[in-house]
Amino acid sequence: MQLLVGNPTAQSGRNARRIDEARRLLHLAGVDHDFLPTRPAGQTVADVARALSGGAYTAVIAMGGDGTFAEVAKGLLRAGATIPLAMLPTGTANDQGKSFGMESSAAALPRNVEIVAAGHTTPFDAGRITAYGAVDDELGQDYFFDSAGWGFSALVLRMRNEDRKLVGGIPLLRELYRDHAVYAGAVVRALALSAVHEQPFEAEVHTSAGATFFEDLLDLVVKNTRVYAGSWVLDPTGSPEDGEMDLVPFRGREEMITRSVVHLEQVPLQERHLAAVGRPLSEGLRSSWFDVHLRPRPLAQAPEAQLDGEEWIRAERYRIDVIRHALRLVVPVAIEGP
Repeated sequence: MQLLVGNPTAQSGRNARRIDEARRLLHLAGVDHDFLPTRPAGQTVADVARALSGGAYTAVIAMGGDGTFAEVAKGLLRAGATIPLAMLPTGTANDQGKSFGMESSAAALPRNVEIVAAGHTTPFDAGRITAYGAVDDELGQDYFFDSAGWGFSALVLRMRNEDRKLVGGIPLLRELYRDHAVYAGAVVRALALSAVHEQPFEAEVHTSAGATFFEDLLDLVVKNTRVYAGSWVLDPTGSPEDGEMDLVPFRGREEMITRSVVHLEQVPLQERHLAAVGRPLSEGLRSSWFDVHLRPRPLAQAPEAQLDGEEWIRAERYRIDVIRHALRLVVPVAIEGP
């Protein structure tokens, strides 16, 4: 017996029909399952942990976007269960699904169900992040599976959430302005803000190899899986199961633009950036842990933070530890791990 977790109220209730279709296909594929609806304000994590703690399920299936994936994965870790995590992607960005060759369209649902039914798994790393205050007091701790980021990416997410709240109570706008449109609107607003008032920051990052200093940052991202923001590949050589993650710096809008042209293909970015800007593209770091000290410039509040596409604690220092093979992820057979 497996546990399917999804949000039947998403997309103005239309996702309920998609869940019904997924359940029908799962039954036809011989996947016996129970259904657990998601709840707001982080309650899903506790619900999943409670459901899995009794040992009644052989696998759990996250049906939704990267946020649902993260909540189900956190619940799995909290329960201490060792069962596989499968996914039926339906989200806008779909970083997790795309990183393993799975699409989120309605037409892709039958294939995704076949992948779930086949049950082939690969090891999957997780990140444990701790935020600290000015005197190294712990402000909070959490897990992430896709990315952690500071600066522009987190600003976009905050604006996206503000826009969603703004249009959520207006039926016509809610139908016309959601998903990609909301995200695109937030990007435009954030770019306009950064053009009017640049908010660069600096970071001192410690790893097992020593300390690295980054200046004039617009954004800083620690990435686990291959695809970022739905279509970027920040490091084509990265792996979500090698016990390390990639830290990618964005020095100003020029590097943001250069890196954004990857679009799921490996492109000679270094040569392109050097020709266009006259300086090498900033090199990132790869490590099993990071100690990140953020330094706003000019002196101001620390840059905004995000975890797996959701706003998180704003702080001056973060510690990230990669938990190797924290989960076993159900993926297409071609991506099957050791």
